Amino acid sequence: MNIFLLFIIILLVVETILAHRGFSYENLGSFCKNNTPHDNPNLLPIETGLPRLIRNIENGSLYQIGIDDDQTWLIHVWGMNGYDYGFAYGTLLNEQINKFIPKTYAYFEKEVMEKLEHLQVPDWFKKIIANKGLAFALDLQNTLVEPYMDKEIYNELQGISDAAKIDYKLLLRIHMFGELTRAHCSYFGAWGKATLGGKTLQLRAFDWDMSADLQAYPVITIYHPRSSKLGHTFTNIAWAGYIGVLSGMSSTLLGMTSIGVEFPDDTFGDESMSGEPFIFVSRHILQYSQTVDDALAYISDVRRTCHLIMGIADGKLNTARMIQYSHSKVNFFDDLNLQPAAEWHPQITNVVYNGMDWLCPSYQYKLYQQIMEQYGHITPESTIQNISAVVKTGDVHVAVYDLSENILYLANGAASNKQGPKQAYQRQFNKLDLKIEYDRKQPSIDVVED
Repeated sequence: MNIFLLFIIILLVVETILAHRGFSYENLGSFCKNNTPHDNPNLLPIETGLPRLIRNIENGSLYQIGIDDDQTWLIHVWGMNGYDYGFAYGTLLNEQINKFIPKTYAYFEKEVMEKLEHLQVPDWFKKIIANKGLAFALDLQNTLVEPYMDKEIYNELQGISDAAKIDYKLLLRIHMFGELTRAHCSYFGAWGKATLGGKTLQLRAFDWDMSADLQAYPVITIYHPRSSKLGHTFTNIAWAGYIGVLSGMSSTLLGMTSIGVEFPDDTFGDESMSGEPFIFVSRHILQYSQTVDDALAYISDVRRTCHLIMGIADGKLNTARMIQYSHSKVNFFDDLNLQPAAEWHPQITNVVYNGMDWLCPSYQYKLYQQIMEQYGHITPESTIQNISAVVKTGDVHVAVYDLSENILYLANGAASNKQGPKQAYQRQFNKLDLKIEYDRKQPSIDVVED
C-alpha cells in the first residue's frame, strides 16, 4: 500500500478505534493487588561528595558523582540551538551512547515482538509491527507526532548522531518507545503541613523492566541555554543518549514525573497515536514553564496522546498537582479533590500521591501508610529511608526533589553485573545541589583530568 495513503487511513481511523477501547479488570490482581510485605528501610548514608570533573569541551562539561557501584554521569551542555546541545552531549558521552542505544533497542525489539499481543496500542498498529517490523512502525509513529514536535528536539538528536557517529534513525526510534510502553511508577508531591519546615518535596520512583539494564548507563543532563528560544536551565534524569524527560527539575523550581497507566477506569478519555509524545510534553514544561500554572495551561492546550498520570510540584508557589492525562480528557487534582476516590487511596492535606498505577490498591495504600507515618516531618532523608524503600517502589531509579532548595537526591538500580541490592530504592543515594550546577560557566577549552 502507498505509504502516504496508509498515513491518511491511520489518521482517519485512529480516534474511532481508540474511542471504543474499554477498561478491563483482567490481570488486575496479578500486579496491583499484590500484598507482598513491606521492605526494610534504606539506612545507607547519602553520598554528598562534590562532582568530579572528567573533561571540558567548548559547549560541554562531563563530571561523575557517587562512589563505587553507585556512580552517575553528570553532563552540562550549553547551546544556541538544539544541535549545539546534542553535539556537545554526543562528544562527551560517545562511548556510553554507542553501548546503550543499540543494546537497548535490541532488547526492546525482542520484547515487543515476543509480547506483541499484550502491547497497549491499537490493533492496526500491532498489525503494522507484525507485518512491517518494529523499525517501520516506529518511523510511522514519528511521522504521526512530527507536526507537534519542537524542531529543536530533532536538531539535538542530529547533533548527538553526528558527534557520537550513531545512526540518527536509531536514536529517533528509541525516543518513540515511550508511547508504546507502560512503566509502573510512584509519585508524591508534599508541602506545607506535611513536610518538615513546610518545604516543597517530590518523590519520583521509576519502576520498569530492570532486565533492559537502563540503570547501567545513568546520566544527569543539565541544559544551559544561550538563546531565549531554548527556555531556561533545567535538569533531565535519564540514560546515555536519551533526551526525553521522564524525571527532572528546572531552575524555576519545578519538578516533573509521569506514571504509565495500565489499569485505568472510565474517567479517562481516549488515546491517540498522534500528538506530542509525553516525554517531550514533560521536557517542554521543565524547559519553558515558570510555574505550575504555566505547566497546567500547556497540558490543557497541547495535543495529548496516551493514558498517563503526571506529577508536578512547584517550589515557588509551594504546592503540587497530579494530572489525569489522556488524549481527549485531562483532569487536574490537588489535595482537596485527589482521585481516584477510594478507601485504598485516601486524601491527605498538603499531599498529592499515586502508587504504581491508577487502579492499584495495594501500592496506593502502602504509599499512603508510609506518607502518613512520616506526616508533618517528611524530609528528603525520611523519604529515602522510610517511604520509597519500605513501599518497594523505584527499582530503576528513585529521585527526591527538594524544590525549596533546588537539591536533587538520586539513586539508580544496580547494573546487571554489579553486586548488592538490585533495586534503586535500596541503593546509595547521591545528593546534588542544583543551585551550584545551574551557576556553572561555559568552558572554552578542552581539559581532561588525570
